[in-house]
Amino acid sequence: MLLASLVSLTTAVAATIPVAAATPGNEADVPTSEAVTSVNSEAVASVNSEAVTSMNDAVAPVSEDGLTPFRPCPLCQLFVGIGGTYQFWGWSDGIVVPFTLELNESRWEVGGFRMARRQIAMGYGPPDKVAAEPYWAASVMRRWQFLHRPWGRLYFGFGAVYRTETDYLDPTRWDFAYLLAARFDVEAGLLEVAVRHWSDAWIKQPNRGQDFVTVSVSF
Repeated sequence: MLLASLVSLTTAVAATIPVAAATPGNEADVPTSEAVTSVNSEAVASVNSEAVTSMNDAVAPVSEDGLTPFRPCPLCQLFVGIGGTYQFWGWSDGIVVPFTLELNESRWEVGGFRMARRQIAMGYGPPDKVAAEPYWAASVMRRWQFLHRPWGRLYFGFGAVYRTETDYLDPTRWDFAYLLAARFDVEAGLLEVAVRHWSDAWIKQPNRGQDFVTVSVSF
């Protein structure tokens, strides 16, 4: 797209500049330096504008109705990110890959999570004790915005989560899901930092719970 724009603009600029040589009778037909500078400036501005539009479309192509891959419907937003697991005594070596779809202007959240690396039992046993192997999880959550400031917004969330595995941290597959998040408007889109906790509220013991922090973006 950008190459085609450059070619067309070059052709247009060339067409606007007369090629007649200066003679005693046609000095007025020869373009002045001010005219050439004006044409070049307009061409550069047009190229820059189309280049920015092309880069934005490459990140999040916009359809005719204003929807993008990160905003597949008018009142929803898709977030992707990365995170890490922790326990009370420190980081537990787990890596989290979250995919969340927010609905009705962030009032509801549907999420998919991949615990991509095994976790160790920080503070609960030997340093090399495995607390959880990699697994998948899916959650549904109601979110409430309780602070809105120029620098960002704060959210609290509560819902349910299903885990594909039981482990040392949590003996049940179905758990309660809790969220505390801060969201910021950045130049590229939205940035959210979230702390999440999954547990069965001691319905079945022992219940140590799954804790992790994520950083997610949406364009």
